[in-house]
Amino acid sequence: MAAQGFFTRTAPYRWALEPALGVAIALVWGSAALVFGHRSSLLIVGLLMVAVAVSRALPSVALVVSVVAAVGTVAASSGLFTNPVALALVLVSGCLITWGVCLSGSSAERYVALAGALLVGALLTTLLLVSASVSTETGFGGVPGFFVEVAFRLTLGFFLTALLVAGWVGALVLRMRADARLAAQHQPARLTWETWLMLPAPTGWLTGPSLFADRPGFRPLSRRTLLIDLGIAGGFTLFGFLSDPYGSAWSLIVLAVFTAAVSVRRLCPALALALAWVGALTQMLAGQPVLGSNFAVLAVLYATAAYADRFVRWAGLVSVGVGALFAAAYLTIFQGGYRSLEFALAQDIGGLIWSMVATFVASLAVLGLSWTLGLLMRTWQTARAGRVGEHRAMEEQRVAQRSVVVEQERNRIARDMHDVVAHSLAVVIAQADGARYARAQDPDAVDAALTTISTTARDALGDVRILLTRLRQDDAAGPQPVLADLDRLVAQMRSTGLDIEWTTTGTPTTLGSGAQLAVYRIVQEALTNALRHGDAGRAVYLSLAWTDGWVAVTIDNAVRPTPAADGTGELGHGLPGMRERALLAGGSLTAEPVGGRFIVTARLPAITTSALVRPIPTAPSPAATIGERP
Repeated sequence: MAAQGFFTRTAPYRWALEPALGVAIALVWGSAALVFGHRSSLLIVGLLMVAVAVSRALPSVALVVSVVAAVGTVAASSGLFTNPVALALVLVSGCLITWGVCLSGSSAERYVALAGALLVGALLTTLLLVSASVSTETGFGGVPGFFVEVAFRLTLGFFLTALLVAGWVGALVLRMRADARLAAQHQPARLTWETWLMLPAPTGWLTGPSLFADRPGFRPLSRRTLLIDLGIAGGFTLFGFLSDPYGSAWSLIVLAVFTAAVSVRRLCPALALALAWVGALTQMLAGQPVLGSNFAVLAVLYATAAYADRFVRWAGLVSVGVGALFAAAYLTIFQGGYRSLEFALAQDIGGLIWSMVATFVASLAVLGLSWTLGLLMRTWQTARAGRVGEHRAMEEQRVAQRSVVVEQERNRIARDMHDVVAHSLAVVIAQADGARYARAQDPDAVDAALTTISTTARDALGDVRILLTRLRQDDAAGPQPVLADLDRLVAQMRSTGLDIEWTTTGTPTTLGSGAQLAVYRIVQEALTNALRHGDAGRAVYLSLAWTDGWVAVTIDNAVRPTPAADGTGELGHGLPGMRERALLAGGSLTAEPVGGRFIVTARLPAITTSALVRPIPTAPSPAATIGERP
């Protein structure tokens, strides 16, 4: 019961186990490295600490960081085998990394971790064998001693590999036991040590809102961006240690201040600029030479120009000039071997002034370049945001314009269909009245009238179902064209000089009045476009292909070799109108350029009942049939 209570109380904090282990490894190994003067290994310490800390929360990141750390460890292998503490901590870190990745990683991540552990073990064994082959002190002397040492190093390499793989195997066994327990219980009724270790690490904090979103003076950055900046600051700290391995306590203080400035340079550029000035003044008052941590000044100046508001941005520019002046005076006088300003003036004044001017120009160029690069980045981001906004506005305008065009075309279609439906109803009424009056004298006329009424009403009902919600009452423009009027339309277009070759294939069937109107309007618009935008000197091919229940209309015209641009640059009404007519008639339409020609293809449904409509036209004569296409 006591163990159960412990697991229950500590379950919300299970995610902190790996980060705590990483910090512990960093403290032990980092302290030993500082005490014994091995600051060059601090980079490997930091990388392994990060890999251990995120091994369960971010397994892929842990694998990448551990690979980089392994490369650095192998590169420093000459000092690794002479330091048992470092070797032990490397092995412990490797076990913890493979443990965490195998516990919470995917199947691919688990086996990548196993392959990495085996590869690192093989590299360590190889390095041990190579060091044995070049060693001259075997301890036993001669060839037997050499083979004894090779066997010893080979056994040691196998042992190290087994330790690295042990973490992976232990985690796999634990994962299998926890999965089996959860599968048997369907849900964890109580926490055991297996299920406690398998609790998932929280990762939602990476994508949550910024912790400083409502603070004045702070920029709204995502938590992921803040985490990246903190990681960069950690890398900058390691760089400062490596660049000044024998620095004093003042250099460590300056490094800490500059690290803080780097970590908040994008979150709060004003605070970063103030910290940079504090670090620089502290460095000059302490009499420190140029340090590797001074690169933080360049990053801060870049951030003030790229991310800060107007006041802080110009404060950064002023800091470029003032900082260059301070740097020139400090480096020339106090770091140039002069004890004081009076002593410097008593020496070669000309050389001193020339040295100050040269240092000032160089400092101004370096600092000003960082600030200018930040300003250029800000300008590029502003221009990019402007282009994105303009593109979105254009897309919204195109959508709105298309909606207007479609609505206008629907209103036009509604007016057309109003006349069609009104004509159908008039036919129905006339046939019904005639049949009622002729019933006594001519009973056969009643059947013919009923047939006409049925066909006409069914046709009108289909049209009403299509456009019931879109009908608009307006002044009628007269009788609407039907399919039989294509002869007159083609003749009119040929009179303009357009060469039209018309062919019909299949057996024509009956089309509804709405479909006939759609075919007529589509052909009319396509031929008009061919006359206006196409190559009028080449033939236009018009074909009607009748199949079982469908008719396919194709208009194929050549485009101009160098088509003139539309002067308005706006979306035309023709193609949206044709497409809308085909859709409302129950069909489909495509219009696209293909190989120097523009092809419009519409496919509309036909009806199977006979109707008293005007005859469906075909090609005027066999001579107009399309021959072999060029």
